[in-house]
Amino acid sequence: MQDAAICVFAWDFADEDIDRVLGFVAEAGLSSLYLASVYHAGWFVLPHNPRRTCYMPEDGVAYFHAQPRFFDDTPLKPLVGRVAASTDWFAEAGRRLEKFGLRLTAWTVCNHNTRLGLAFPEHTVRNALGDSYPHALTPASPAVRKYVRGLAHNLASQYPLQSIFLEAPNYRGRRHGHHHERDLTPFGPLEHELLDISFSKHELAWAAAEGIDAEPLRQAVAGHLRRFLEHVPNPPRDLPETIEQFHEEQPGLRAYRAVLDGVVASLIADIHGDLTPLGVALEGVEPVAAYDWQVVGAYGRTPADVAELTAAARLRAAEHQRLRVGFRLGQDPPDSPHAIADAQRCRACVTAAVEQGAEGVFFYNYSESPRTYLRWIKPALQGFLGSSA
Repeated sequence: MQDAAICVFAWDFADEDIDRVLGFVAEAGLSSLYLASVYHAGWFVLPHNPRRTCYMPEDGVAYFHAQPRFFDDTPLKPLVGRVAASTDWFAEAGRRLEKFGLRLTAWTVCNHNTRLGLAFPEHTVRNALGDSYPHALTPASPAVRKYVRGLAHNLASQYPLQSIFLEAPNYRGRRHGHHHERDLTPFGPLEHELLDISFSKHELAWAAAEGIDAEPLRQAVAGHLRRFLEHVPNPPRDLPETIEQFHEEQPGLRAYRAVLDGVVASLIADIHGDLTPLGVALEGVEPVAAYDWQVVGAYGRTPADVAELTAAARLRAAEHQRLRVGFRLGQDPPDSPHAIADAQRCRACVTAAVEQGAEGVFFYNYSESPRTYLRWIKPALQGFLGSSA
């Protein structure tokens, strides 16, 4: 194994002392930090934080000191969060890497940004009915693409990074887990899937450039949803019930969704092209060849599941790609029977990943994991991470 990382946040450094946090990371046998550079909001419990226990951070803010020149060509701009306003925690971590023997990855949330989505609804995902999803910027928008590329280029130019891990460079669906999110209508799997497809003006333009007139398809999806909503909970018998049946009625949907896949792949490829001259690798979960590291999430999985997931990912990965497997410490959901709930399970999951060809792992995350959980990391890694890592 070449690398083992843990996810951390700027408030960990601000509240617990950066040297203490980095000292723990090094002592645990980890080799890297996944430091959040841009992040969405959440309602967190921070069990070992000395200043705050129940915490909702600002939504969609940056935790590095962005340079405006990287965002000159887009109205979407990063806003530095309050916890990083007076201290650039990326710079502070960068200055300490050699002292603690660590490397730095910028963990960067791209298109999941409610702050920007509310301010710029014209650059968000829109369902077939015309509704904006404010938590979901659309990667088809030229302004969004310039913003996301600006984040990565700025980070790679400004800090001593080994890599950037892209979270959510793809499309975000309707369901968000947002505060007071309501879902009293009993949608079926097909309706959930259709509501997740974006038909904003930006997607329609990309489709038109590929020779596809997507407006009739949008109307067909909207018509299905309206009929379903009119008759729920007893939809008409002639409505399709599965996505396969919908494809039979609307064969153009597959080609349209392929265009959307291409939108995401091209954005990731553009970012990779920006980073390569700077010597910074790119990591992500989407099955895209432009990534240098292919990341696979194995949250709540048994060791046997981890082995299967890792082996399958190893087969899918391009020849040049390294493979990293991610684990969530503890139980999520709380009653999950397959969660990492003790040191033995943590070790077994890491072992399964390494034996099936993973060159790296990461643990999610320092902030939310009780100290008990964090102590499982060191024995889990013992013997796997050599001096060349």
